[in-house]
Amino acid sequence: MSFYPQPNSYTCGPFALKYALVMLGVFKNERDIGKAAGVTWWAGTDEIGLARAAKRYNCNMKYFRESRGKFALDELNKRLKKGYPCILSVNNWGHWITILSFHKNRYIVVDSSQDKVIDILTPSHLLKKWKFVEEDVVSYDGYAIIPDFKVDTLADFSIERARAVMYKKNEQLAHKWDTYFNDLINVCRPRTPLASHITTFNEFLRRNEKVLIKEIAFWHGTPTKQELKKVLRNMQFVAEVYDLVIYDEDEKKAVIDLASILMMYSCGKYGMDPIY
Repeated sequence: MSFYPQPNSYTCGPFALKYALVMLGVFKNERDIGKAAGVTWWAGTDEIGLARAAKRYNCNMKYFRESRGKFALDELNKRLKKGYPCILSVNNWGHWITILSFHKNRYIVVDSSQDKVIDILTPSHLLKKWKFVEEDVVSYDGYAIIPDFKVDTLADFSIERARAVMYKKNEQLAHKWDTYFNDLINVCRPRTPLASHITTFNEFLRRNEKVLIKEIAFWHGTPTKQELKKVLRNMQFVAEVYDLVIYDEDEKKAVIDLASILMMYSCGKYGMDPIY
């Protein structure tokens, strides 16, 4: 999974569900979601197909509908506050978008029809997109994605983080989001309410970053220290979004894990001759 636009006009449904699942720590490819949903080039994806695909990944699509914008926003906000990402039908049921969260009176939106994918909308702007009108019928239709499983770590996208993902300098992070997460979940653990004796990833880097970068740059020889630092900073960003921490008893293992990851990154990008 990564943040990038849909390649054609009929796959917005699988993309919308994919980005909703990301919030729940579930990473699936839009092609697999499309197969489960029965997407076609002439009809796209309907809500029945999306619900079937969501069910395959142990989630339910809970429908909500309102005829007045204020009430529609109230219902949307209730679900977002519970940690449920929502998929909305917009452009008069012609397109699907994903609402990740609501911060500072702004909605964090993923719209796969846009080049930058992530957008930040005011309530009034969202309502203009969301409003369905047909003769004398007005409605706002949406679906909350509700997991049937215990969510270990829920993504927290603030306005600042959403903007940061789409910066040009963070393009590699956006395209490799799932890889970063999958590596981190083997190094860190989700924070729990009763967790104690833990270290944030930021604090862990403060203690260990210099030696990690120095040793990898020395032993491989090709990657720059700034380049390796960027990889660790990307990891820190993802760890903060999902609130991943390192338990004190795991700190030595985390140093070894990250040293291994950085060396594999270096060898994969620059290659390496056998040394023995």
